[in-house]
Amino acid sequence: MAFQKILCATDFSAGSKHAVRVAARLAAEADAELVLAHAWHLPTLATSSDYPLPADAITVMIATEERALDAAAREARELGAARVTPVFLTGVPWIQLVELVEKDPAIGLVVIGTHGRTGLARVLLGSVAEKVVRHASCPVMATRAPGGAEPFDHVLVPLDLSASSQRACEFAAQLARPGGRGITLLHVIEVPVTFSSELTEDAMLEQIDRRASKLVEDAAARLRTTVSVPVVTRIRIGHPGAQTLAVLDDDPTFDLVVMVSHGRTGVRRVLLGSVAEKIVRHAPCPVLVEHT
Repeated sequence: MAFQKILCATDFSAGSKHAVRVAARLAAEADAELVLAHAWHLPTLATSSDYPLPADAITVMIATEERALDAAAREARELGAARVTPVFLTGVPWIQLVELVEKDPAIGLVVIGTHGRTGLARVLLGSVAEKVVRHASCPVMATRAPGGAEPFDHVLVPLDLSASSQRACEFAAQLARPGGRGITLLHVIEVPVTFSSELTEDAMLEQIDRRASKLVEDAAARLRTTVSVPVVTRIRIGHPGAQTLAVLDDDPTFDLVVMVSHGRTGVRRVLLGSVAEKIVRHAPCPVLVEHT
């Protein structure tokens, strides 16, 4: 892989510990530097005039988290990451992490853990992970715990057939384990509707399907020239987000989703594209998103 530096955010939770394991493996495989960052942030309430925390208590808290960061760095080295740089940040975590990426263009990937997919956590991503995915200028991989940190064996790539979706294929080629199950390119056809809300006629649907199938197969043919794993294609009809999640539910062997999300300025920077947002929030496996 071409990553020079991989940034992994940790808050020492179970989710972030799993992210560290994944990031350490990726750094070892890519011979990349692993930047292990923790942002210490004290909520405003904790320092309010009504209930201020004593200065010595804050000092102890900071020292405890610095030791925890050093321990996480040692673990990452034990997992195979040869170069690990712990970075202790102070401030709102997602802002500090995004600014760190902006300041260091050598960081080619951020790995960050989320807090599961049940109950409220399935509806709302952990706020730090959500904001980093939305705002970071480089690809972000959101991981899930519990889960393995083994090489990715079966990669799903949802394609919208835009020029930028080729980037997703390139990342999949880098991340798919040689000798594994391979890569599946998925395109979901959103069927247009008439003003009367009736589906298009069968003849038009067949024409759309033929055209989409050819474009997806062309992408697969290009990808096969760069990888030594099987590359297959799938076409489904419906809403892209829902159909992608249905494919993941139908086949639990998928252990990574790689996709692009269009735009990161204006409103699109505040709200992820609806398809990417749905998949990141609900997928049972890690999801890598790159903004284009």
